Amino acid sequence: MQRNKAVSHNEIEHKNRGQSYSDYERLSKAEIKNLLRTDAKVNRDALTQEEIHFLSGKICSIFQKKPSFENAETIYFYYPLGSEASLLSVAEQALASGKKVAFPRVCGDTMDFYQIHTLTEFEKGMFGVMEPTGIKQMKEANALVLVPGLAFDLKGGRMGYGKGYYDRYLARYPRCYKIGICYERQIVPKVFCDPHDISMDALVTDEKFYEL
Repeated sequence: MQRNKAVSHNEIEHKNRGQSYSDYERLSKAEIKNLLRTDAKVNRDALTQEEIHFLSGKICSIFQKKPSFENAETIYFYYPLGSEASLLSVAEQALASGKKVAFPRVCGDTMDFYQIHTLTEFEKGMFGVMEPTGIKQMKEANALVLVPGLAFDLKGGRMGYGKGYYDRYLARYPRCYKIGICYERQIVPKVFCDPHDISMDALVTDEKFYEL
């Protein structure tokens, strides 16, 4: 089955070098970003469940050996949805070692993190994402935040899902250390960021840890 054509980051780069892509020249920046977002999701969703499990394991193994994990007192995780990389095994290890662990919960346009003590303290929330059921809201200024996304670049740029939850949250807590979590295939030459988009401090993929 032929999928709908979506503009790729390489096509946008070629256009910027003077090549003509008349189909895209009439689009606004927001429309182009939505096309890129769709293309990035198709790219990630092409992974099989076996590949997701294998690559998630490699990401976890790399991250667990880094000082940013070992030295962190408080870590904000995310609960994986669909083809997102899973770090639940790292969350379990963090809990076992006495670290404070929290996951996000959305209320309207606001996202906050709530502490958990076991990986059973979840229920399905907005957008079908599993959310913590705890009542203790975490407000750690220097927390380590693990951030999912659809595409990242090596200057810290991140393409999220278009709702802006992480950007708004991280703008409220600018001293948090922000690590983007992705598969190596999700790294692109350039993410088209807006002024309100928050850059990552590092990336972890199934191949390496990038200090940005």
